[in-house]
Amino acid sequence: MITVIQEAFPEIQERGCVTEINEKHLYIIEDLATKKAKFVSKTAENHLHIENSCSSPYYFIQNDACVMQFEDTKQCDYVIFNNLDFYFCEIKVAIKIKTKSNHKLNAYKQLESTYKFYSDKISFSNIVLHAIIVFPSKKRIVQASSSSKRKAFKVAFNIDLKETNYIHFF
Repeated sequence: MITVIQEAFPEIQERGCVTEINEKHLYIIEDLATKKAKFVSKTAENHLHIENSCSSPYYFIQNDACVMQFEDTKQCDYVIFNNLDFYFCEIKVAIKIKTKSNHKLNAYKQLESTYKFYSDKISFSNIVLHAIIVFPSKKRIVQASSSSKRKAFKVAFNIDLKETNYIHFF
């Protein structure tokens, strides 16, 4: 899959958008000042935990400030993938319940437009697609999004939509 991505977006190497990850566990926090991901230690505050049980690496792409930086459409923060699974990830830091609801609506639009942008340039045959909205929490969250939105994403794009702060590559 990395070859397909690099052919579709040849500028990602020179811009430093893509990182190959070999660690079993990776912890990410979105820097609110730069709007870019920072890889942090297990004990540090983090927004997203990625676990890799595969022997092969996976790839992390800073999407919104790199791949799609010149696009006028809404866009998700990151794409994270290996040869079997592809995640569109949007991190939302919400403090108030009302704000969280607004963040969800915006995240759905960002995930949808990012999927459309990528699918216009690459084929996702034989890849399982996921769209996740990350709401930071000290506990692991593995929760489905609202059933109507989850169903709409599955029907329209064949994408599994979830609210979670954990990704596991098997």
